[in-house]
Amino acid sequence: MNFQKGALAVAVISCLVLAGCNEQAGSGSGTASTQESTAAQADNSLNNYIAMNNDLMSLQGLEAGYRDYLRMNIPKAKPSQTLDYMAPTFQYVFSQYAEAIKGKRSQPALDQAADDLMKKLEAIKADSAEFGQYYESAAYKTDDLKKGKASDAQIRQHFEDALTSYETFTKELKGVYEQAKLKELEAIKQSGNTYRYLSAYSMHLAEQLVNVFESEEDISNPEKLKQADATADELNKVLTEFNAEYQKIKEKNPEASTDTTLMNLNSCIKYYRAFRQSNRASDFKFMIDGYNSAVRSRR
Repeated sequence: MNFQKGALAVAVISCLVLAGCNEQAGSGSGTASTQESTAAQADNSLNNYIAMNNDLMSLQGLEAGYRDYLRMNIPKAKPSQTLDYMAPTFQYVFSQYAEAIKGKRSQPALDQAADDLMKKLEAIKADSAEFGQYYESAAYKTDDLKKGKASDAQIRQHFEDALTSYETFTKELKGVYEQAKLKELEAIKQSGNTYRYLSAYSMHLAEQLVNVFESEEDISNPEKLKQADATADELNKVLTEFNAEYQKIKEKNPEASTDTTLMNLNSCIKYYRAFRQSNRASDFKFMIDGYNSAVRSRR
């Protein structure tokens, strides 16, 4: 197997359904209970944090931005070279943070981690505002790259500070998210809406499946594979039940839209099975892609 560096760190986090995520095949969604509405109010900022995290871990995210900058190798670069700087601004991240702080926030450790992260990202944003133009306009050719070389250590430090802060943020987010997700699943189950519950529970299982593999070493770890196989078996069972509920909706309303959550999670487990037979990195990637597509379809 040939896994590129970072290939296992691409699974995003699904948002909380009770906090306003879209449902597919709407004729089966029903009306939210008072309990669900209360949960939505409490979880709004958490979904904003999840959106921030997903954007920062994307292929155009924080670590990618740092790699892009390091690739220029400014200490050894020459003014005669063509130097392209991605100049990240994290516009979407800042917009989600602005939404998060509008309401009451009730997770002090996570909130503090988010606040610190944004301060660190502000420093990178300021660097981008100044040096994006410097490199884009090739102004570095007029000063023999002196400004770029003089500021290289500062820019690197800003990225490293942000990555350290982001690590703390993700740690806090994971703890809060896992607790909130279990509470949400129970609330949906208690609502009596089987279709909605199976949709949410299948997402939960798919998330557990892709998160079994945290490093390339896990791919060949017998215990990890055993754990993933067990989760995949449970996911397959729930997807079968999920599909049965969806077919009931289609029988009542043939015009009901395609359930993209179901479709994408079927793709996820399909490629997990293919991966278990082939051990190909491409099948593993397609499994992650299926899960990520399911997450995005529920926004």
